[in-house]
Amino acid sequence: MARTRITTTVIMLAGVVAAALAGCQGEMPAETETETPTLKLGHVGHDHQLALYVAALEGERFRNDYGIYLKEVKSKEVYDLVDGGRTLARLNFVRVGGGARMPAAMSRGEIEIGLGGVVPVAKFADGGQPFKIVCPLQTDGDMLVMQKDSPITDWASFVAAAKSGEKPLKIGYKAPVAIAKLVFERALLAEGIPYGYDATDAKTGVILVNFGSEKSPIPLMESRAIDGFVMNQPGVAVAVHKGLGKTIAELRDLPPKGKWVNHPCCCISVTQQTLDAHGEVVKGLIKVILLSTQLINRDQELAIRCASRWTKYAVAVERQSIPTITYIAEPTASWIAGMKTWAEMVKDVKLFKGKYADASPDDFVGDLCDLELVRAAARELREKGLLRSP
Repeated sequence: MARTRITTTVIMLAGVVAAALAGCQGEMPAETETETPTLKLGHVGHDHQLALYVAALEGERFRNDYGIYLKEVKSKEVYDLVDGGRTLARLNFVRVGGGARMPAAMSRGEIEIGLGGVVPVAKFADGGQPFKIVCPLQTDGDMLVMQKDSPITDWASFVAAAKSGEKPLKIGYKAPVAIAKLVFERALLAEGIPYGYDATDAKTGVILVNFGSEKSPIPLMESRAIDGFVMNQPGVAVAVHKGLGKTIAELRDLPPKGKWVNHPCCCISVTQQTLDAHGEVVKGLIKVILLSTQLINRDQELAIRCASRWTKYAVAVERQSIPTITYIAEPTASWIAGMKTWAEMVKDVKLFKGKYADASPDDFVGDLCDLELVRAAARELREKGLLRSP
């Protein structure tokens, strides 16, 4: 009887241990889930960042065609980055606005990855923030727009009107160091057109007016407070669609000839801490962006529809905007040259007060940009036959 009780006790203990082990094994998936990072990704919401939006809207297509994709958890807000069935990270999309608002949010720790303009990212990095540009998103897409009924029809007639001495042309711009404004100023200098900021200076050929935001040129055009403006898409397409303006020139075509082609605009930036801790996730996201950019360039109609779905601009607006933007994700030689040209321009306005104040264009690009992951991502995709050569 004693032996029977001992045997029964051993069996019961074995059962308890087995149950405990089973319970521990049952907890393992939860541990695995907690190891999957959640990162906050900031974006502006307009079509310069179309590669992200196409990837988010076309997740099933990416899963079927590429095996790496964004799986929607909550539309426009939460996505899982999945590669080959493995979830690399959960991405919370945060709309942070344009200009300095994106890098400001990154500096406060509100986001770890940011999509936005090269200019504000560089400015924050100059001030000591540990930000790196890991890949471009697009170039060009900046225009000179005039009132719809203006007698000015092209750059040549704009130059003639500005030099006529009859009346200064009031041209609006978004921000003092916006790329569109800087390129436009250099073109005026190349043409020998005097310009300034004093609205009472009748001797100036062009008076520049700071309107301060993406939407501000519309009321100024409606009230005729300005004769035209220089700005990026889709603001240009919105003004044209509303019947308030007409495109006179793409800024990439302004003098000196060839200097402004592929001038940089939006990029993906990441904190150094995120790069160090989650390099695999960043590389996976870059792969999705590379593939999405390829799809945009292959199927412009799809790109236009996706842009309209995400931004809520009319399809007609995006149909005017998308074709004027050059979507790239790989750091081409022309993009790097454009970055260096921009670095030379901002020296004239003394944009940098910190570590880039005396940096050469080569040193500036070398410090601000960390392009190893995008190059590795492109190489790995090509090895799988998923990405064509640029």
